[in-house]
Amino acid sequence: MANIESLNLSGCYNLTDNGLGHAFVQEIGSLRALNLSLCKQITDSSLGRIAQYLKGLEVLELGGCSNITNTGLLLIAWGLQRLKSLNLRSCRHLSDVGIGHLAGMTRSAAEGCLGLEQLTLQDCQKLTDLSLKHISRGLTGLRLLNLSFCGGISDAGLLHLSHMGSLRSLNLRSCDNISDTGIMHLAMGSLRLSGLDVSFCDKVGDQSLAYIAQGLDGLKSLSLCSCHISDDGINRMVRQMHGLRTLNIGQCVRITDKGLELIAEHLSQLTGIDLYGCTRITKRGLERITQLPCLKNPSTATFETMELKETQRPLSINCTVCEFV
Repeated sequence: MANIESLNLSGCYNLTDNGLGHAFVQEIGSLRALNLSLCKQITDSSLGRIAQYLKGLEVLELGGCSNITNTGLLLIAWGLQRLKSLNLRSCRHLSDVGIGHLAGMTRSAAEGCLGLEQLTLQDCQKLTDLSLKHISRGLTGLRLLNLSFCGGISDAGLLHLSHMGSLRSLNLRSCDNISDTGIMHLAMGSLRLSGLDVSFCDKVGDQSLAYIAQGLDGLKSLSLCSCHISDDGINRMVRQMHGLRTLNIGQCVRITDKGLELIAEHLSQLTGIDLYGCTRITKRGLERITQLPCLKNPSTATFETMELKETQRPLSINCTVCEFV
């Protein structure tokens, strides 16, 4: 298959380095995308072969390849100069050293993969703020960065990212050490984000919404699920965020009908909203939100009340306009 452009081997659990060794024995210049997600037996050895023979590769998916190490990233940085998208989800052996290789910050990595536009580091538990420093200095063309479930990064690391003018989408979901201070760093920099996810960041509250309104008012999508925000924070934010299209505030239990009324009044361009688990809102607030002109399928919204039980949840809401649950 001399002209193959894309190869998807995702979920081929029995695939080994030996098997890939039979496939890649000479240069395949046409191959642009390779997906090895969940091929758990693949190691750095295969990455060396990929770097040697697939130099035209632009997309590489390695999510769940838990045997990959920093050495593998060194090989990628050495051989895959055209790489634009790299997924390293749950590659838990990776550390700041490996990210330094990708960003060209180490002597042995030559130039690195400086053309990267999308980088997924979800659930890479060993990464710290030093990785974000490497990224901000070396991967200056990055447009999408997924750091969800990276518990080792903190507010200080976001200060490094705050001046990445090319960045458009930042995912910080379940980054436990991110707080209002980190959001302040992002808002005070030169970012032009269109998407931000800080869901399940327990230290993010109403003050973050004030910072977002002040410095990140170009957002089209904002996810705040399970954050400690209230109607007061919503009031601070919505007056400056008229371009917002998607708002996810599921499990924000302090939001009431008043917050929904503020959203309905100011966010007229909203096309999707997640209200799952917002136990203090009632049918009155939901009827107000479904009047938004751009909301998808508002007429299909259904509301279901339940008797109070041991959980003391006064209202259970099934709302099909909440497309981003």
